[in-house]
Amino acid sequence: MGRNWDFSKTKGRDDRLNAELTAFQGGESVPSSPPLHSHDGTMQHFYNQSWNGVSAIDIQQHCHPKKSIALSSNRLSTLRSLRQCHFQ
Repeated sequence: MGRNWDFSKTKGRDDRLNAELTAFQGGESVPSSPPLHSHDGTMQHFYNQSWNGVSAIDIQQHCHPKKSIALSSNRLSTLRSLRQCHFQ
């Protein structure tokens, strides 16, 4: 597969996630069909596939990112604090 095709697949996914995030934040609706990315049929096909291939879980993770636990420099203390939270 060519690099342009890979770019189209990546761009389609990124554009869909950004459109969903914009819709979530501002209330704009997401287009029901993918926008025109390229006049080349193959590149547009890969763009459409990746646009439509984004799952609801991907959208939820993109719109509501989980806060990661800040790791301290001392891993032992981090492990103890996590253990204390989960095993009380």
